[in-house]
Amino acid sequence: MMMLPDDDDLDSYFAMDAHAMGKLFFTMSTCLTLAGLYFAAHPHYLDESWNSNRTNYVIKNYKVHPNGTYYYEFPENDGRISTGTLGEWFERLLKGEYRYHYGNAFWNYCRPRDPPNVEWMTSIVRSMNHLVTVQVFFRSAVLLTMTHSLFQCMLINFVSTTNHHPKLERIIGFPLVTVEIVHNLCLFIISCLQYEQDSNLIQYSRVAMILLTISTVLKLIFVAIIQTNKLLQAVCVMIASAVILSHNTALEDFDNFLIDTNCDSMATPYVAISQLIYFLAFFVTGYLQYQCLAGIRVVTCSTPEEIEHRKRFCEEPIDLNST
Repeated sequence: MMMLPDDDDLDSYFAMDAHAMGKLFFTMSTCLTLAGLYFAAHPHYLDESWNSNRTNYVIKNYKVHPNGTYYYEFPENDGRISTGTLGEWFERLLKGEYRYHYGNAFWNYCRPRDPPNVEWMTSIVRSMNHLVTVQVFFRSAVLLTMTHSLFQCMLINFVSTTNHHPKLERIIGFPLVTVEIVHNLCLFIISCLQYEQDSNLIQYSRVAMILLTISTVLKLIFVAIIQTNKLLQAVCVMIASAVILSHNTALEDFDNFLIDTNCDSMATPYVAISQLIYFLAFFVTGYLQYQCLAGIRVVTCSTPEEIEHRKRFCEEPIDLNST
């Protein structure tokens, strides 16, 4: 409901400044996102040093049973010779792939290469799939604001209805909440799946990338309609156009990574810039969305039973000797 900051509901338990709460969530999410971008921006190369000494020893000294299975022998400290079997994963090491840690898992593989000179910037998608630190920051930013962003959309819909803006009521209401749900689900899928650990689900990331582009453009259009500032409307339209133009480049980088999972994060400037445009769109929509709630307070009111309870037990002295 529309209230002035000095207004007070004597029968309320709690009054929340929607704008201040939105600013808090936006600030925390932005800090987490910037931390993820910071670590993603550092070039990294996964190499043999990520394999254990035992793995390097096995690659050099493995043997093959007559039935075609791999095994290896190694000396114990007491001089005994122990034998270990090797699974199908070992064939990937023999093909020249590297195995590396991702979180607490050691079953992740990539192919080494020498990046061409034109690839001197880093791909955020590749960094998320190589370094768990990058993915954790992005995942935390998404999960932190997922519920609150939906709550904000519902408030925007309520404000547009109570203020009797027919155009806003038609465009902002149900479509805005629906787009927000799709947008958050796509961000969740892209930021939480890892190509090796979630290999049975990773195909959904491509669909999520396409839907993310559509939902991001729609969100920019919605916030542009809400705005009364012509400059901000023009900025939203320009960023929406940039997202559309960046989509093919960002999607191609994702496809190339799944086809050729290199051990480095290097990419061309076009790829890095196209991915950063998406983050710029996320920042602008998040900022303008909570700014729409300036002057809005959410008040929870007591029921008649609760008011009577407060008058009886909370607003009068309580006789501790009574039973």
